[in-house]
Amino acid sequence: MADRKQVQASEDLSSAAQARRLAEEGLHEQAIGHNEEADRLLMQAQEIEPEVVAEVLREHDAARAPDARLQATADQDVERALPRIKPGPEQPSG
Repeated sequence: MADRKQVQASEDLSSAAQARRLAEEGLHEQAIGHNEEADRLLMQAQEIEPEVVAEVLREHDAARAPDARLQATADQDVERALPRIKPGPEQPSG
């Protein structure tokens, strides 16, 4: 019975490793613009071990800056969408 548990644990470990490898390959393919291949690899990994795929994606997201865009470009986009309000002369109240 103990041997059976060891075999099962070994199979679980190897399937987790396989899912991790496929998910990481999928992210690499996505980064170089091969989206169809990336989707195929990520779906294959998801079928093997969904929790491992989620972990790989979390690790990938944690390694990226929250906003990887250049700040100057982001500021220009904001200016285009929302023009700056310029204060005018103060109006008397009442």
